[in-house]
Amino acid sequence: MELIREVVETFVRLVKSEVDSGAVLVSTDDMFEVINVPSVVLQGPTFIEDGGRRTPAMLTKRNEADMTFEQCRHARLYHLDFDVIVTTGKESELLDLTERIARFYQLHPAFVVGEHGSLGITELVPLGGLRRVNLSNLRQASGKCRIEDCPIYDGRVVSGKLAAGLRLELGVWEHI
Repeated sequence: MELIREVVETFVRLVKSEVDSGAVLVSTDDMFEVINVPSVVLQGPTFIEDGGRRTPAMLTKRNEADMTFEQCRHARLYHLDFDVIVTTGKESELLDLTERIARFYQLHPAFVVGEHGSLGITELVPLGGLRRVNLSNLRQASGKCRIEDCPIYDGRVVSGKLAAGLRLELGVWEHI
């Protein structure tokens, strides 16, 4: 499975387990209709490269037991931004869900993505901090969050054998 997909799916599962079991993911520019309330919609991700951390250096992993190595370019790091849109039927439900989302960011400053390690979650705009057009009689609030520095590798890996030792042969040069 591709890493971005795994990161996004893990994030959505975490939101479902900690905030609202009916939370859904919607693509960035897709129109969506809220059918059941309360609802949590994660719209995104929007990708932003963390260009200040780009490096031309190579990443090398050594396996000394097998005397082999693998080498590839360092990953480029991307932030994955999501709009978080909450819809409820009553103001009191909206306030309760807003508090649950705020607590979510406090309890989960990072989350683990399989064998890839952990990635940070940052609240960019608190819930209620973004304006949105609401053409219904429902209560809505929206904010923005970010998954920090998701690594994307180019997929090219060079592998080979490690040197087992050093052998030097010196020859004697004779002048004629």
